[in-house]
Amino acid sequence: MYKVFLVDDEIVVREGIRSNFPWEETEFVLAGEAPDGEIALSMLQDVKPDILITDIRMPFMDGLELCRQVSRTMPWVYIVILSGYDDFAYAREAISLGVKEYLLKPVSGQELRTVLERIADRIQEDKRQQASLNAYREQVASSSRFLREKLLSELYGGANCERVLRSARSMQMNLLANHYLVMLLSPSPEPDGEAALSNAQSVLERLAEGSSGAAHLCPVFLGGAAEYTLLVMGDTSADLDERAYGLAQAARYDVERSAGVKLLVAIGEDVDSLKEVPRSLSNAREIMERLKQSKAKNDPRRIMGAQDVRPEAELTLPDMDAAPLVEQLRYATVGDVDGILTRYAAGLGDSAAQSVMMANYFFVEIMLAASRIVRDSQGVPQEVIPEAFRAQNSMLTVEEVLPLCRDMLEKAVAFRESRGSARYGSVIRKARAFIDEHYADSNVTLHDVASHVALSNNHFCTVFSQEMSVTFTEYLTAVRIARAKELLASGGMRTSDVAYAVGYNDPHYFSYLFKKNTGMSPRDYRKEKVGK
Repeated sequence: MYKVFLVDDEIVVREGIRSNFPWEETEFVLAGEAPDGEIALSMLQDVKPDILITDIRMPFMDGLELCRQVSRTMPWVYIVILSGYDDFAYAREAISLGVKEYLLKPVSGQELRTVLERIADRIQEDKRQQASLNAYREQVASSSRFLREKLLSELYGGANCERVLRSARSMQMNLLANHYLVMLLSPSPEPDGEAALSNAQSVLERLAEGSSGAAHLCPVFLGGAAEYTLLVMGDTSADLDERAYGLAQAARYDVERSAGVKLLVAIGEDVDSLKEVPRSLSNAREIMERLKQSKAKNDPRRIMGAQDVRPEAELTLPDMDAAPLVEQLRYATVGDVDGILTRYAAGLGDSAAQSVMMANYFFVEIMLAASRIVRDSQGVPQEVIPEAFRAQNSMLTVEEVLPLCRDMLEKAVAFRESRGSARYGSVIRKARAFIDEHYADSNVTLHDVASHVALSNNHFCTVFSQEMSVTFTEYLTAVRIARAKELLASGGMRTSDVAYAVGYNDPHYFSYLFKKNTGMSPRDYRKEKVGK
């Protein structure tokens, strides 16, 4: 069925077309009608018709302006102009706007049917052409994707780098960088199986495509399970690190939200040449094994990088000269605390005097480490672990130290886990303040806000969506609509002036967004609040 929308200020014309055209005998349905272009425009956004029939001369917004707006916002709609004998100049201008059909009033049912059927044939032909074009594009994209994935597989297998670069250039694929690392992404569908994995792959492909050539996706199959590699490139180690963790966070968030799939992300070590990329992949696989082991122990971590993993010799603490406690606790969970303390206790010594001395030394070190965890998570140590500060001036026995250390350390780590990504709190506050100050600027963009908080566009977009649970655009729209409601409720401004005041240059688009977000038009909202 083809949806038809009718706009004419003469009710007799609308009734004639509605009543005299044999709608039930055709593949056309009258999906809506309006008496002028302004009312029609907001309705059209919801109806999304295939064909628009509109008069030229109407009050408020005439047919020509409606044609301009519809051609800009809904270019797929075929427009039919209704005109009188003295409206030929208008009809000619409508044709210049892309209108393909016009009818002279009065319109007979047969004339209208002939025009609508001709448009239906064009729509079908457009669909056939679009389907053929999409199939061709998909074929080209599939072939190109296969060649890129094959090249990456060869690179991971240790192929000659010069040959890999030559092949990459021929495919217009950039593989030149100062630093590289390989991320391994392992989705675990629960419970949708293949459909969930397919959705997850689509999300990861979009993420790689949005990296501006700085990341390349390739599926791999290990033990029959589908996993994915992401070759990430950067100019400096710092640039690479930020990009990798930004992509990891975006991948985890988007895959879990859009595909309903849990995702583990292992970030391999930073290497400075293409020939070292296989080593980064090997490192990522080792990290992935650790992540899977951690998951089996109900560890909440889903992202782990090379700097997050230390050799086993460093993880066991035979004496007090082992790796610094802060480093051991950097990524520890509450479940890890007991094991760390147990290993430390083994180094307290045999004699009673030495044990007491080492126990109190151990207490101070634990207190400092716990305090640092709390401060790094934007907390106050004296509030989170008050018992540590009360006990710090006492000489403690070994029996007193271990329970006290375990308790304060578990509280500090639990506090860190409860705060999640609190390190982005200042970024979000700064971004929201900037938006609140500049929402009325119609030219404000995500790039402006990202620059203000000193993050890349992709990184800021990921952080903002993850922390606020809405996209940047959704948040900006919500701020503007909230301010518009205040202005409308004051009753002193026209709808168009309110639109300009909150950052929209197109009052009709503002009206559409306002109704979409509040359920009523600006005019109805003002009438409800101020009675006029």
